[in-house]
Amino acid sequence: MTTQLDPAALEVLATTPAVLRALLAKLPEATVSAAGAEGWSPKDVVAHLASIQRAAVIERIGALLSGDGAAVPNLDEDAALAQSGLRGRPAEDALAVFAELRAEAMVLLRSIEPARLGQRGKHSVAGEISVADIIHHCAYHDLLHIEQIARLLSVPIERERGAMRMF
Repeated sequence: MTTQLDPAALEVLATTPAVLRALLAKLPEATVSAAGAEGWSPKDVVAHLASIQRAAVIERIGALLSGDGAAVPNLDEDAALAQSGLRGRPAEDALAVFAELRAEAMVLLRSIEPARLGQRGKHSVAGEISVADIIHHCAYHDLLHIEQIARLLSVPIERERGAMRMF
């Protein structure tokens, strides 16, 4: 269990909406809506990030900050995504919702005093976790999804490289 914060974690969290906007905002909707082999499109990934933002970051950390020993329920990510309705909306909507919710989360995250990063609770699946654990997990989660989006975008482009595919 972590009680100190890697400074990169907050910066990753703060910049992810801009990174995703830079990658996706000017692309045709058909490109960002094209599903990869696992069934998700880049837009779906952003919708997922937006749909879990409040519960995974704001509510979990809020619960831990309310006092040591807080119960932290597991999150049904598929249900949150379905309930959000973002998968069926344009990519710009998902990007905007994600940016707004992440900005709200960043206000909370930047306000946490270092001494409170070690406050603990019990996650229903993972067991004992700290505020710092959640922050690090969320930053890692963002980076995995940025990588996933880049991979999804690269597939159709890779097929068009002609003879340059040898490199």
